[in-house]
Formats: sequence, C-alpha cells, structure tokens
Amino acid sequence: MDEMTMDFEAYFRETKAIMAELERADRQREWLEQGKRMGKQEGLEQGLERGELCKVIKQVLKNMKKGKPISEIAEILDEDETVIRQIFICHEEHPDWTADQIAKLFIKMKS
Repeated sequence: MDEMTMDFEAYFRETKAIMAELERADRQREWLEQGKRMGKQEGLEQGLERGELCKVIKQVLKNMKKGKPISEIAEILDEDETVIRQIFICHEEHPDWTADQIAKLFIKMKS
C-alpha cells in the first residue's frame, strides 16, 4: 500500500510539473500573439505617417522646382519652416531620391 502512495505522489508531482509547463507555453503563445497584433498596429501607424510625410515632401519638391522660397512653401503647406528646410537639405544631398526615400530617412532619424 505504501508503494502505491509513493507512485501516486510521483505521478501527481509529474502531472503538476507538466501542467505548469503547459501554462507557461500558453502564456508565451499569448505574449507572442499580442506582440504580433501590436507590431501590425505599429506598422499601420508608421505606414500612415510615412504616407502623410510623402505627400508633404512631394508638395515641397513641387514648390521647390517652381523656385518658391522656404518661408512661402511653409506658409502654403502650413508646415514649420524647419521641416521644409530639412527636406530642402535632404534633396540637395540626394537629388535622385524619391519622396518615399526621403520620408524613410526622416522616420528613421525620428526613431
């Protein structure tokens, strides 16, 4: 009888350990899924930010080609002159870059 009790206790401990491991695995799976959801949301938000920035950059470059000064472009687009100046500088350093490439650089510098 005493032997059966020991077997039951060992079985009970082993079962308890297995259940604890399964619970840890479930928590890890939940964290992974939550991380994926957050990553998708952040990716969406960053994509929207990049799209808005691309639009502004395209408008700046268009007005720049027309020869308008920074202050006038800033007023037209209702943007800060510093932002317009940064776009000007980036375009001068990389004249072959697209608005999207400039936007990626700005977002990377912001991070």
